Amino acid sequence: MIPSPSPDPRNEDACRMAAAQLQHDHRNWLVMWGCYTRAYIAFPLFPGPRGTVLTAAAPADMAAKMRRAERSAGVRVPAPSPPQDWQGSQDSQNWPGRQSLSRIR
Repeated sequence: MIPSPSPDPRNEDACRMAAAQLQHDHRNWLVMWGCYTRAYIAFPLFPGPRGTVLTAAAPADMAAKMRRAERSAGVRVPAPSPPQDWQGSQDSQNWPGRQSLSRIR
């Protein structure tokens, strides 16, 4: 989940950034901020049930809905991406998601 509180829906840039973070954290989904609906919208990029479109008012709610949909569709979710401040230092070999990513490639 996104630990920060939901951005103010009147702040379009903050909402778009939250949608981009959701997209980054959940790579099996296309996530957008609906400026007119003032809701987050997600489309699966995996073979899920036809017509699956998720909407949520808050990023944390959207993340929970995406995980629920992935579990019900039996989707294998890859390991999380490294933190944004990760520089690929000497600890890169010890990063917990390293092994799971090598199997995906």
